[in-house]
Amino acid sequence: MKRNRQLMSILLSLIFLVLPTDRVSGRFVAVPAGAKNGMTRNIVVAQDRADEDVNNDKVIYLTFDDGPDPHWTPTILKILDKYGAGATFYMIGRNASTFPDIVRLIAEHKQSIAVHGYNHTDLGSVDYTTFYLEVHDTEQVILDALRGEPNLEGQYARCLRPPYGQASNMTYQYAYQMGYAISMWTIDTIDWQQPDPTVMLSILLSGLEPGKVILMHDGGEQREQTIAGLQLILHELIMQGYKIKPYCTSSGQAITNP
Repeated sequence: MKRNRQLMSILLSLIFLVLPTDRVSGRFVAVPAGAKNGMTRNIVVAQDRADEDVNNDKVIYLTFDDGPDPHWTPTILKILDKYGAGATFYMIGRNASTFPDIVRLIAEHKQSIAVHGYNHTDLGSVDYTTFYLEVHDTEQVILDALRGEPNLEGQYARCLRPPYGQASNMTYQYAYQMGYAISMWTIDTIDWQQPDPTVMLSILLSGLEPGKVILMHDGGEQREQTIAGLQLILHELIMQGYKIKPYCTSSGQAITNP
C-alpha cells in the first residue's frame, strides 16, 4: 500500500510537468515543465488578473468559506442580491457533493465558486498526492453540479483557499502546478465565533480600505449572527460608496495575495 501511494505521487508529479494547460477554461490544467523555474510563461494564470477598479475606485472583495449549506447559503444569496453585492464562495468538496443544487443556485445568482478542499484538511504540510486529491476532487464535484450549463460552468474559478489559512511554500508550489491561485484574506470578521453583529462591523471598519478581502462563512451549524452581521457590513459599505465584488472569477484572482 505504501509503495503504491509513493508510485502514485511520482506519477502525478510527472503528469503535471508534461500535460498542456488551459488556465482560463475552468477545467483540469497543469503547469508546463520549466515554468516553476522562472521561464517565460505565455499562459494567463489566476493571480495575473488585474482588477482596474482596485486602483481607480473603492472596491472591497467578499468571500465565504465552508459551504454550501442548504439553509444559510440561500439566505446569504438573497442578501447579496438585495445589495447588489458580489462574492466568491470557497466550497468544501463533501458539502458540494451533498448539496449540488445549492452549488447550482450560487452560480445561478452569478456568484463565483472556488475550492476550500474536500475534507477541510490542513494543506500546509500534506504531500502532493493528498493535496491533489483534496483540490481535484472538490473541483470535480463542483463542475459535476454545473455540467451542461455553460453559463453556470463559467462561475467556477480556479482559486484555492487553504483551510485555516495554512499554506507553506510547498502549498503555493502545488497550487501553481495545478493552475490555482491561493486566496487569503485581510479582514477576518470572526463570524465563525458568532459574536454580536456590531463586533463584526467594528472589525471591518478598523481595517477598511480599497482592495481588502473580507472573510465570512456560509457553512456551519449556526450562522444567525453571520446573517445579521453581513447586512450591517453591506449597508455600511454601500453607504461609504464601495463596490462589493467576488475575489476570484473565471478570469482569475483580482489581486495578488496582500
